Amino acid sequence: MANVFEIDLKQVISKLQKGKEYSIYTLYRDVPVNVKTKFLWSDISNLNQIYITFDWKNVSMKYAFQSNKTVYVKISIPYQNRELSFYIKCDIFSNLRDELVLMALSLVETPPFLNRSSVRVEIDYNKAKAFVNICIDDMDKCIENLTLKNISENGFAIMIKKDEYKEYERFLEEMKDFVNKEVFFSVEIYINKDLIRAKANLVNIYDEPNDIIAGFKMSVDKKDIQKLSSFIVKCQQEIIQEIKTL
Repeated sequence: MANVFEIDLKQVISKLQKGKEYSIYTLYRDVPVNVKTKFLWSDISNLNQIYITFDWKNVSMKYAFQSNKTVYVKISIPYQNRELSFYIKCDIFSNLRDELVLMALSLVETPPFLNRSSVRVEIDYNKAKAFVNICIDDMDKCIENLTLKNISENGFAIMIKKDEYKEYERFLEEMKDFVNKEVFFSVEIYINKDLIRAKANLVNIYDEPNDIIAGFKMSVDKKDIQKLSSFIVKCQQEIIQEIKTL
């Protein structure tokens, strides 16, 4: 298979067909959003800035494509008697009026969020009360009332405000040694009035400007799976409806 990183970006963009529909993907509150719309024009004359533009007149999910979002345009090109599919990673240059203008950055393989095995949703604290208690099974150590950032049937992430919770920040610093190790945590996730119990492994910890994010892979107790599934489906429906109405 051709290495996507060895393919010339400008060459690929020059082959986009005017009037042809392409799928464009982004994330909105951790839910993948896909629109299909027509390619209008490109500008590859600048050495460092490459622009591609799509018809934006009648797109119903416009609100998901905000200026601070990264988007991915799916493309296919002929390669050794078959179609090779990959994505153009882009920043949004302009999303006003009737055109979506994207700044093309690079060619990438399938974005990780499109490979997820289950739907992930971001917690809306205007609509749900949610927090997490985590205990290390092999140590007499627990920490409670952690902010739940997002959740799926297979995992969740917590968010620590750097300027608010020094105790939590120290706890996460200690936990870095457990990333991708066979160390199990007992987890209690409280969403509204429901309690969901699980076992979890720490997958990653990373910094954002104001927060520390820790992601966990989890296995939910069988008796609690339906409660979690119902919450995720409800959240996903609310998020899609929100996008359509804004």
